[in-house]
Amino acid sequence: MKNSVRILSFIILIAAFACSKSKRYSKKLDDNKWKVTTLTVDGVSDTVLPEIKFNESDIYEKASRGWWYWGEDGHAEITWQVRDKGKTFEFSNQADHVHGYEDVRASEQAIKYSGVYKIIKLSRNIFEIESSDTYGNKGKKVIIKMERKPK
Repeated sequence: MKNSVRILSFIILIAAFACSKSKRYSKKLDDNKWKVTTLTVDGVSDTVLPEIKFNESDIYEKASRGWWYWGEDGHAEITWQVRDKGKTFEFSNQADHVHGYEDVRASEQAIKYSGVYKIIKLSRNIFEIESSDTYGNKGKKVIIKMERKPK
């Protein structure tokens, strides 16, 4: 009986630690605005580099929300998640309506780059991801590098 309790306690501890690692990585993005410094598809740069705002996350209760900004006034709502102990990042466009040309462009760009990414680097001020499986660029290597903007 004591052995069973110890084993169960150990399993619960490991599960809690694994979840807390993903949460720890998510916290680095939480409630910060990031300036995209590099956005390439097979080495070709996109002409408009967006900013992305990652709203505070609660990985245990719901999908995390954020905003993809394009130009002066354009924005599209996104959902995002860090998982696999900080190895994978996924985001998708969630805009259900737009108000103007720049919102349309923000939504189009967010849709084009939505997908599952491998996290290359995630620190307090640098976020780098890459993927060959994005909605608008299947089979092409997409690289996104970001720097956290000061609050």
